[in-house]
Amino acid sequence: MKNRLYKFTYCLLALCTLQSCDKGLEELNINPDASSTVSPDFVFTKAQYDAVGNMITGLQGTMQYTTSYNDVASWGSKYIFNQGTAPYTVFSNAYPNEINEIGEVIRALEKDPLLVNKLAIAKIWRAYSFSKITDLYGDIPYKQAAQGYTQSIFKPTYDAQKDIYADILSELEKAIALFDATKSTFGAADLIYGGDITKWKKFAYSLMLRMGMRMTKPDVALAETWVKKAIAGSLITEDADIAKIVYLSSGQVINQNPLAYWMLNSDYLKADGVSNPEGGKYHETFINYLKKTNDPRLPVLSVVYVGGNPVRTLAFRKECLLRFPIPNHLILSPTQNPIRTQF
Repeated sequence: MKNRLYKFTYCLLALCTLQSCDKGLEELNINPDASSTVSPDFVFTKAQYDAVGNMITGLQGTMQYTTSYNDVASWGSKYIFNQGTAPYTVFSNAYPNEINEIGEVIRALEKDPLLVNKLAIAKIWRAYSFSKITDLYGDIPYKQAAQGYTQSIFKPTYDAQKDIYADILSELEKAIALFDATKSTFGAADLIYGGDITKWKKFAYSLMLRMGMRMTKPDVALAETWVKKAIAGSLITEDADIAKIVYLSSGQVINQNPLAYWMLNSDYLKADGVSNPEGGKYHETFINYLKKTNDPRLPVLSVVYVGGNPVRTLAFRKECLLRFPIPNHLILSPTQNPIRTQF
């Protein structure tokens, strides 16, 4: 009887000891470097960086901009988009990054009526981000996209491209209507317009015009309606309103030109016009077209090397527009940036 009592007492003490060991474990499992709540300003900045940087890999080489003199990077001149990871890189990068990020921003802003300007800007940016993806791939996950964490939707359905364009147009119109000049904006967290409502409206109407033109084949009448709405709004007509991100010449890599790094790492490490192992060059079709049309951008976009030295160079603009920027393939460095092209 005494032995049983001892065993019972020992087990009871052991249980109490185990329970006391639980104290503090929850705190130990909390990552001190992570936040349990979303900071819309910080995440919005990241969503802008990711959306602009992600467009680079997949939107080049398919329109005879580039070619090669060997059998490695030959897809540029032949309308063949199946080299390496290029066909799926934009798609696979977009959803866990820019699409997921901007969704988190919108969810964090929707509940506060004082943040309608930020919400409007975030919705416009989401519309732009999705427009790039569907332009490239056609039917894509849209309505159910990036809802794995919030709705446990791990296999989102694909929406028809024409339906995506139609919804983007509707979302742009709703976002524009949200703007309130008396409310705050993203300010410096907005890398493109610094929270300028007027410029964001112009961006939204210009994107509306683009999406309206995309609708001309599936629905001409609807396309005309949206194009007229866009034109009746305020479009981007001056350089001062062009959407661009100004990259830095130093600091963290994320703040510097991603296109320059991509070119240098893949083909132009020495930037001498000769040492490009992938064999990438501008295509004759592209260069001849610029010559034929007397395009003033030609001496900025390209450069001729003689004896390893460039004989024609112009300073680069430290900006990247929200359309594929045609780079100077030969003299990029990590601190240089691609010339801008029209939105």
